[in-house]
Amino acid sequence: MMSACPESSVWPQLVDRQLSEEEAQALRDHARGCARCQAELRETEALVTRLAAPLEPAAPTEEAVARVMRRVHAGAAERRVTPPRAWPWVGGAAAAALAAGLAVFMLRPSPGPGPGQGTWTARGGPAAATLGRSVGITFHGSGMGAAPLAPDMVLPADAGFGVRYRNLDTREPVYLLAFAQDARGEVHWLYPAHLREDANEPSVRLAPSAEARALEEVVVLEDPAPGPLRLVSMVTRAPLGVKDVESLPPEGRTPEALRRRWPEATVESVSVVLAEAGSTP
Repeated sequence: MMSACPESSVWPQLVDRQLSEEEAQALRDHARGCARCQAELRETEALVTRLAAPLEPAAPTEEAVARVMRRVHAGAAERRVTPPRAWPWVGGAAAAALAAGLAVFMLRPSPGPGPGQGTWTARGGPAAATLGRSVGITFHGSGMGAAPLAPDMVLPADAGFGVRYRNLDTREPVYLLAFAQDARGEVHWLYPAHLREDANEPSVRLAPSAEARALEEVVVLEDPAPGPLRLVSMVTRAPLGVKDVESLPPEGRTPEALRRRWPEATVESVSVVLAEAGSTP
């Protein structure tokens, strides 16, 4: 029989069915007689239910829209990268992105590793077993609303890509790497932005959020190869750097290979098809 209240970290394990039947029964028996633990259990169950729900778009707040507009009016110096030429889609897709409280940026692809480059290794220790259940990631296309990208969807060459997430973990940090690999094997970074070849930008820390949250930028890939495009997200407890992925050969960046290399990470992906420039999907 359990007398003292257990650590709060056991309730996600209970809800996630990671405990033995005996341990689970003891915890539930304790919660029935303890108002504090009963409240923690109910809160954890509610959060997991929220995570399991489809990722709906978060309504943009006035503050979020104002923040984006300030960045747009601040000029090119405020932007991550200045596009080298005009993009005819900006009027429609950028307007849709701004209506959703998002900023639109253009990022260049990153070349594969050159001859003789060493292999980087992951930093940090193993992640908790509930990481995959605590964090949900979906990829979205500009102008598509709440619908996530579907496998084999055909998109225009100048499509913009965004990320939405939920993070129920309020106790430990959670980090995201998100990138696309085109038909030439080139890596295009979504998060973090990778602007210099000699830089090793760290993965993006995800703030806890029980509601669906969109990362601010809708990213347009620069000169992606037409054909298959694989979008990949990696969620880890310890931050990685872009070089950890870029140093790998193209076949080492598949979801299966990434899971083998970083078994503590949660790796998700979706493959779409980019149409030829100038063609209509």
